[in-house]
Amino acid sequence: MTLKKNIVANYLGIGTAALAPILALPWYLSALGSEQFGLVSFVLMLQAVLGLIDAGMSQALVREVTVRFNSAEGGRRSTASLLYGFERIYWIFAMCAGCATFLLSDVIASNWLKLNGISVLTGKEAIYGAAVIFAVQFPGSIYRSLLVGVQSQVKLNAVVLVSALIRHAGGVVVVMAWPNLATYLIWQALISLLDTLVRGQLAWKTLGEKRKHFKWDAQELRPVWRLALGMSSVTLLGALTVQMDKIILSRLTTLEQFGYYTIAATIATGALQLIYPLVQAVLPRAIQLRENPPELRRMLVKLALLISALVTMCIVFFLFLGKWLLISWLKGSPAVDVVYPVLSVLLIGTALNAFYNIGYVNWVVHEKIKKVFFVNAMSLVLSVGLIPFLVSWYGVIGAAVGWMTINLIGFMFSVDWLKRK
Repeated sequence: MTLKKNIVANYLGIGTAALAPILALPWYLSALGSEQFGLVSFVLMLQAVLGLIDAGMSQALVREVTVRFNSAEGGRRSTASLLYGFERIYWIFAMCAGCATFLLSDVIASNWLKLNGISVLTGKEAIYGAAVIFAVQFPGSIYRSLLVGVQSQVKLNAVVLVSALIRHAGGVVVVMAWPNLATYLIWQALISLLDTLVRGQLAWKTLGEKRKHFKWDAQELRPVWRLALGMSSVTLLGALTVQMDKIILSRLTTLEQFGYYTIAATIATGALQLIYPLVQAVLPRAIQLRENPPELRRMLVKLALLISALVTMCIVFFLFLGKWLLISWLKGSPAVDVVYPVLSVLLIGTALNAFYNIGYVNWVVHEKIKKVFFVNAMSLVLSVGLIPFLVSWYGVIGAAVGWMTINLIGFMFSVDWLKRK
């Protein structure tokens, strides 16, 4: 019953978090204009790149929290000690990364972005905003990992849902009233900070412990470091690879074209969010079944069937209604002619990524870090070598083809879970 509740809660929370920015996007584009919206797209990309360090850390912490919390003796206190230590690590890293980004703002704005008439000061303003948003948003990841690991996902998703609605419904109202980049950035930073603080309070309340009863204990953290750092380093490669199309495109194309590509990428990413509620709900249970291969395999097969059904429905939906909805959503904007073909290619990559997650869950359960490292390293090298050439030949559609290719590679290696041991 808990698993079913978590799946439903994840769909409500993650679904809202994915759908809200998609629905708000036409208003952002209309209020800010294509050039400033291109800077918003760069802010989102920069936050994603800065957050790559958490890509593997979260998975490792979910695994460790699940194991500790379900132990018969001292489970809650041990889990709370782990949270206390990593909470400080996350906040310190967030502040340091935010400051470093702030200091590099002039270099990034002057030498990386193609501002095309927008002042360097405005470009720096966007980077300042990205730094602040990251600094207050990143620590929320540790609280998310805790709540997922203890299977308190209903409460977590209630926070995610409310935060997404306030962030984007309020964001639309704010930018329509004061249509400038600074307004957008200030609003996003305030809501990000509020979201993180609420998650933190909920995490400690769920454990039934108080911060003041704990102190820094390296012994509690040491067993987690090897797995956490290993998972972070290898998953960092994969997460960086997934962002590589946007990183390269932000350097090689105009802000307007980059903004249009981001529209397509936002929809594709939103479609991928249909899979994550299943994966997030299944992962703690799969970890518990790590010593029971037959049951674990049955769970992965069920996950594969559910993902297959979702992918099939999305394909049918896009083929029959995709173009019409895109035209209606963007209100006949010229962006449609650029977005639609790019989106078609990105969605193929999204489907491949969805199936890749089944194998990835299996790798996390069995701590197959070397496997993840090999796949991610190979994909990263290919993306760095391939995407610039594809962009130079085919423009933004080339970046989409590159992204689809690296997802194909990940999918081909991830199917090893089908082999019977």
